[in-house]
Amino acid sequence: MRAHEAAERRRRFLIVGAVVAVLAVIGVLLWVTISKGDSTGKEVGKTGTPGNTDGYAVVVGKADAPLTMRFYEDPQCPICQQFEATVGPKVEQAIAEGKLKVEYHVVSFLDRVSPNQYSSRAANALYVVADAAGPEVFAKYHQLLYDNQPAENTAGPDDDQLVAWAVEAGATEADVRPGIEGNVYRQFVENATGQMSKDGVNGTPGVFIGDGDLQPDPGAAVNAVLEALK
Repeated sequence: MRAHEAAERRRRFLIVGAVVAVLAVIGVLLWVTISKGDSTGKEVGKTGTPGNTDGYAVVVGKADAPLTMRFYEDPQCPICQQFEATVGPKVEQAIAEGKLKVEYHVVSFLDRVSPNQYSSRAANALYVVADAAGPEVFAKYHQLLYDNQPAENTAGPDDDQLVAWAVEAGATEADVRPGIEGNVYRQFVENATGQMSKDGVNGTPGVFIGDGDLQPDPGAAVNAVLEALK
């Protein structure tokens, strides 16, 4: 049994190591970058700011958690999807244990690679769910969207599917459908994206751990997150 457990640990280590290596290469070659446009001066519109947000972030985890991380992510970003697939289970566990809180800054700049503007619609949907159902449901929805992320240059899920996943995550359909179909937080998403560059982040995923500096690339971010959660 001990030999089997040791072999399983080695297998997991090799899998994580391989993913980190791939992300490191991707980080050098394909780190998804945003323009330096700034829309934070525009009003957010009649619907205002979504509830359960702090600034432009949805905070998941206990307020007194000893460690805070900030993640800047675009729902359409393939590197963000790989980042979440690698660190997500450890992050979820640490949040559940009260050791970590994460500030999720959902941004959108990849509508150009989506025929139906999935990037901004999914970002809006995430804020709608945060507002209507709270951070815990937001976190489940966030994971569902990355688990089902469409390939770039293909049409993403329609509004009905975004609503269905929100309900699967724990939201009530009547609470989220109007906001998802109406794209009510589109301006808020634009402003959050503008704030991202003001925060010194010009690519996704953007990762800060505690009071540390922005991680230089996705491979380094994966290593840093996993190291911090040991």
